Amino acid sequence: MQDYGTPQEMSLADIEAAREEFVTAAKNAIRAGFDGVELHGANGYLLEQFLSPVTNERTDDYGGTPEKRMRFVLEVAADVARAIGANKTAIRLSPYGTNAGTSAFEGVDAFFGELAKRLSELKLAYVHVVDHSAMGAPAVSPEVKKLIRDNFQGTYILSGGYDRERAEKELNEGFGDLVAFGRPLISNPDLVAKLKSGAALKAPDMTKAYTPGPEGYLNV
Repeated sequence: MQDYGTPQEMSLADIEAAREEFVTAAKNAIRAGFDGVELHGANGYLLEQFLSPVTNERTDDYGGTPEKRMRFVLEVAADVARAIGANKTAIRLSPYGTNAGTSAFEGVDAFFGELAKRLSELKLAYVHVVDHSAMGAPAVSPEVKKLIRDNFQGTYILSGGYDRERAEKELNEGFGDLVAFGRPLISNPDLVAKLKSGAALKAPDMTKAYTPGPEGYLNV
């Protein structure tokens, strides 16, 4: 870990530049051969910092009310969708995440329900909701999962500490369309075959996280 400076509130020029950087990155990804991009509005990254009143202390048109806190994310999503196509643009959200000082807040369920509705109007390819409860954060409530499901008309992906049983249960209950597996796939390259057969999964060795070499996990 490295030391870092005290964050400074972005100017309006900074915000405009950041939107352009998201668009440039998306275009570069498509040129490089990717099928699409997933905007990272979770895990305490910049987009989530605007969404959360815990981190967003702005008093201008990008902070304060729920609508203003959504503005930067919706502008970025709209700009990227126009640049590469809405069918190639998606977003990841973590309503109850605790990364980088974020946390659940008053009205969090209604906030993400409305955000899902606004994102759906952009006709994005999918919304990806991550539940960090397996890592100690509060579990994403069934209520907010249902609100997002009801308000977002595209594909809905769930993720975060899922095993086969939990994935099947929530898919059958209509909470989402797909379940994403991260860490289990890293330690089980044959994950799909194991899920189909019901075979036991090998647990990831997190001491190898972000380490080089043939046994290192460079992305967990």
